[in-house]
This record gives sequence, structure tokens and C-alpha cells, in this order.
Amino acid sequence: MLFSASIFIPEKTKFFNLTQSEKLSYFSFGAIILYFLISLLIERLIDYKLPNYYYYPVIIPLILQIVSSIIRLTEFENLNGHFEGTISFQEDLLMINEIEYKYTELENLSIYGNSFSGEKTQNYRSGPMYGNGIENLISFTHNGIKIKKHFQLNSERHLDELQNTLIHIISSEKIPFKKEYLDFINEEHRSYILFEFLVGKLIAEKKIECKEGLSLIKFKSNKDAQEFKTKYCS
Repeated sequence: MLFSASIFIPEKTKFFNLTQSEKLSYFSFGAIILYFLISLLIERLIDYKLPNYYYYPVIIPLILQIVSSIIRLTEFENLNGHFEGTISFQEDLLMINEIEYKYTELENLSIYGNSFSGEKTQNYRSGPMYGNGIENLISFTHNGIKIKKHFQLNSERHLDELQNTLIHIISSEKIPFKKEYLDFINEEHRSYILFEFLVGKLIAEKKIECKEGLSLIKFKSNKDAQEFKTKYCS
């Protein structure tokens, strides 16, 4: 087995399953807005000037805002679903919950694997700091049946294992090569030597042009790019 991960089954949207920091933040922010709206109505409609001490209770939701900001610094997003079964990439086939799918029989294959547990979320400035690595997805058609599965990468190392596995499967042509399969490899791993070897192999086999291959690799320097060009494009 080259790679294995837990399958994640989404159940509800994030809005209906907020984390503790999100609940505190939304509640306190709403309380502040409501308090000032009531104050504005009293002063405008009744024409009554409220005393300064009337605004002292606003300190409470302000404190809750600060507390929510502290909590989110170590908080993970809610899962909003559950784990059930496993998905694994083996040398010649994909296995999902003990069902085997030969790579050569997969159509419309699409793989996104760039999310891992412990990475910063996109909204970490206002919500939970860390994600659960469940945004990964594989979809394909097998014998006319569309199959789509989310799966978890539980660490950055787990992400590396997946990317290296995908490079191996593409390079060894376990899956009949298509240019779009190179999109499965994320930006970071396009600077790895394994990806350079893969692109060099494709250029040598005339499956992609040299210029196209050079654009795919994330070289660390112009010198590295020139050495690659000399080795594979001359």
C-alpha cells in the first residue's frame, strides 16, 4: 500500500455548527449592536439623553470578544460530519472500503489533496485557527457510476505522502497519462526533485514540450532551471 486515509462524510454546513469562539464572537458582537440601536432609539424617539453609566454594561460583550479571540488561537474547526471507512492508493489499484478500482478503469479522474489537519484556516483572523484537513476530494467515474469521496490528511507529512504517491502513479503510468493529471500536484511539491524527474521523463518521451515542462516546475533559482533545460531539453 502506497498511501491510506480516512474517508470523511459531511453532514451539515458550518453555519449550523459553530465553534465556541465563533458563538462568543457572534453573540457579543450582536449584543453590542443591539445595545447601541436601543440607545439610539431612546435618544431619538423619546428625546432623552442617556447618562454615561448606561453604557457601562457594554464592557461585558467587549470582554467576551477578547475571550473569543484568545480561544480561537488554539481552536480547530468543527468537523461537521464523521469518518467512515478508508481510501488507499495501491500499486495498481485504488481501494475504497474494500472495493477495488483498477487505475486503468477510472474515467474523469480528479484529485485535490492540499488540506491537512493543523494548517491555518482561511478565516483564522476571525474564526478557529486550525483546520481538520478534510477539504481533500477524489472523484471519478467507474463503469458509468460517478464516485466522489472526501478524505482527511492528518498532518503535513501525510500530505507529502499523498503527493509523492501521486507523482509515482503518474510517473510509472499506472494511470494512462493525461496532462491534466499534473494538476494533482500542488505548488509546493512542484519544487521537489521527484516532480522534476517526472517532468524530465515526460519531456524525454515527448509527451510534453520543454517550454511547458519548464513552466510546470517551481525552480529555486535560475541556475536550477538552466541545468534542467540542459539536461532534458538539449
